[in-house]
Amino acid sequence: MTMEEFDDLFDENSGTEGVNDEPIIGENLNDDNFLLEEEGSSSKEPTLLDELLKSRGISNAKIKILDEKDQEQEVDFYGLTKEEQLEILNARNEDEVTTPDLAEEEILLLNHLRSNNLTVETFLQQFKDSIYTELGKQTEATYDIDAYDDQELFLLDLKNKFELTDEELVAELEKELQNPEIFNKKVTKLRGEYKILEDQYKLTQAQEAEQLREQEYNQFADQMVDIATKINEFHGIDLEDEDKNETLSYLLELDDKGLSNFYKDLNNPVKLYEAAWYLRYGKEAFDAIKNAYEAEIAKLKKPVKPNVVVQNASKRKENIHDLF
Repeated sequence: MTMEEFDDLFDENSGTEGVNDEPIIGENLNDDNFLLEEEGSSSKEPTLLDELLKSRGISNAKIKILDEKDQEQEVDFYGLTKEEQLEILNARNEDEVTTPDLAEEEILLLNHLRSNNLTVETFLQQFKDSIYTELGKQTEATYDIDAYDDQELFLLDLKNKFELTDEELVAELEKELQNPEIFNKKVTKLRGEYKILEDQYKLTQAQEAEQLREQEYNQFADQMVDIATKINEFHGIDLEDEDKNETLSYLLELDDKGLSNFYKDLNNPVKLYEAAWYLRYGKEAFDAIKNAYEAEIAKLKKPVKPNVVVQNASKRKENIHDLF
């Protein structure tokens, strides 16, 4: 079939009676309202476009938009232009694809990063720095003298060094305050001197506390060694010198933190319960084992009585076999 015959065929169909009564599918594709109900239709079932709007979160074809004054208002979706409708549908579709389900804390974190123009790495670094800063504040030395302001410190120093009345102290302070710059220099030096004295006092206190702990430890160690020397038997079990030394080592030897294995075991709940059980029932248990053991030994040591053979005196011994 040639192109001319093909065109003639379409010309003939276009003139056929009743052909134009049926809608051509291609025409519906160009119709902006092909998804809507026919005008005047009494059908109440939602159209395909209604279902699409509903899936995009738009109910009853009503949508909220911002006008030129950035004020929110509700409009009819079908009252918008085709370009506006497509823009809204595309935007809703992108939100569904790109927006994951986030917890409230995650949303707050993302908003914080965006508002402060931070990357995740920068945020984590700042968070780590804040922790170090807080730890530094907690370990920073504190001084009692810092509870006094500059004027109180000046008066305290004068009172410690000189026997002055309250009126004389106030007069000296007023005289110093006439030159604030020199007064600040004097007070700064005074505060440094008092901090040095506090450091020395704290060091002395720490040394004395350490000496006291060492003295108490030595007394305890001597007491344990004395007990180990005197006790040679424990619940019927003879104690060798090696056993005694191992027990003393377990009890007295300290690690870098000043803790013995005995102390660490007592801080273990299971070991602590075992120690409590032994202190309550250990002697009874050892005594029961000892008694059972001695009873078995006694049975083994008990002499065996020989069997007595009673012979019939009336029986005549005729040969050697009659003796048995």
